[in-house]
Amino acid sequence: MEALGVGVLRSPGPGARVRPERSLRSCSNGFTSGYRRIVRGEPNEAPITRMVEAAARTSPSEVVGLLDLLCELVGAHAVRFHVADYSLRQLQRVGAGGGVGPPTQIAGTLMGRVFTSGETHVAGAGPMVLTAPVRDGACPIGVLELEVDAWDERSGELLAMLVPIFVMAWIVKARYTDHGDRARRSEPLTLAAEVQWELLPPLTCASDEVALSGILEPAYDIGGDSFDYAFDVDRVDLAIVDAIGHGISAVSMAAAAVNSLRNSRRARAGLVDTYERADRAIATHFGDAYYVTGLVGFLDLPTGTFTWINAGHVVPMLVRNGTAAGRLECRPSMPFGLGGPVVEVAECTLQRGDRVLFYTDGITEARARDGSFFGDDRLADLLVRASLEDLPVQETVQRLADSIVAFSDVGLRDDATMLLLEYQPDADRRRS
Repeated sequence: MEALGVGVLRSPGPGARVRPERSLRSCSNGFTSGYRRIVRGEPNEAPITRMVEAAARTSPSEVVGLLDLLCELVGAHAVRFHVADYSLRQLQRVGAGGGVGPPTQIAGTLMGRVFTSGETHVAGAGPMVLTAPVRDGACPIGVLELEVDAWDERSGELLAMLVPIFVMAWIVKARYTDHGDRARRSEPLTLAAEVQWELLPPLTCASDEVALSGILEPAYDIGGDSFDYAFDVDRVDLAIVDAIGHGISAVSMAAAAVNSLRNSRRARAGLVDTYERADRAIATHFGDAYYVTGLVGFLDLPTGTFTWINAGHVVPMLVRNGTAAGRLECRPSMPFGLGGPVVEVAECTLQRGDRVLFYTDGITEARARDGSFFGDDRLADLLVRASLEDLPVQETVQRLADSIVAFSDVGLRDDATMLLLEYQPDADRRRS
C-alpha cells in the first residue's frame, strides 16, 4: 500500500511499526485502488460503498464525523484525529464540531514520528492503540489514533482504503468551512500570513519521477516570500519569489507576481513572455520603486532538462551523488518590476537522484545572537547530510527549517523560504 501511508498491517505485535513501501508515486490520494476493489466485488465492497456514500452526503461542517463511521467499519472503539499546524511542529486534535484541542509537539513524540515517517504504529493490549499517518498523497495532514481489540491484515487493507475517502472529503469540503484552517493554527496569523497561506499550493507533492516540498518561516508571520508549482503530463513548472519589504505590502506584491506567473503558465506562454508579463504587472501596479526577485522555470520529466530564468534571485543549490555539486548558474535578469530584457534562459540536465534547493536570501542571512550568518556553507552541509540519510523531501526541508530557527536565536529578521526538488525518473521512460 502507498497512498496515505497507512500501510498494510500483518498481524502486528505490541509496539510494532509498519513502514509503507517508499514510493514517489503519491500524488494520487489512493482512491483509485480502492475503487477497483469495489467494482471487482471483493469483500471490502460494502464498507467502502458506505464510506463513499456518507462522504458525498456529509455537510462541510460535519466531515470529522465521518471518522465515527470509519471507526465502526474497521471495528475500533474510538478514533481521534490530529492535524498539523502551519509550522509543522505541532499536532492539534480536531473534534466533530470543529473544536480544537491542546497541541502535541511533533518533535520527540510517537504521534510526531508517525506523522513525519509515514509509519503506522501499534502499541498496547486491551485495547491496542493504532497510530496511522493521514496524508494527501505525499503531503502530510495529520494522524489518526484508533483504539482496537485486535488488528490483522484485512483490517489494515480496509483502513488503507477508507482513509483516502475521508481525506478527499476533508480537502474538498474545506472550501466551504473554516474548520480545517482553524485546526492548523496554534497561534494567531498576521494578516499578511493569512493572505500568503491562501496563495500557496500544498507544501508537498510527488509523482513517479519528481518530488517537491516547500516550507516558509516564520510560519505565522510570513510576508513577501512565496513559491508555486504545477504538475503537467511531461513537466513540472515551479517558481519562487521574494518581494521587497514585509507585511501586507510585500505579500500583495508576492501575490501579484505569483498570480501573473500562474496566468502565463495556464495560457502556455513561453518563459520569456512569462517573465515580461510579471515584470509589467509589478511595475504597473506598484511603481518603479518596488520589485520582486524570483526564479521561474520548468523541468522536462522525460529528459531531465531544467529550463529557467533568474529574476535577480539567489541561485539554487544542487546535490548530486550525495555531495554538494555547486549551483545552477544563470546570469540574472532584473527583478520583476524593474524592467529590462531577459539576460539568459538557462538549461541544465538533471541526473537521477539529483536534489535542487530553491530558497530566498532570508535562509542564508539568518543571524545568531553573536551576529554570525547561517550562510551558504552551513545550508549546503545540512542539505547533503539529509540527502545521505535518504530523508524524504518533506522531512529534509523541515529539518533545514528547524536548524535555521534554532540558529537564529534572536528571531528571523526576514522571511525564509525553501522549495526542494528531487528528480527520480523512470529509466524505461526517460529519453536521451
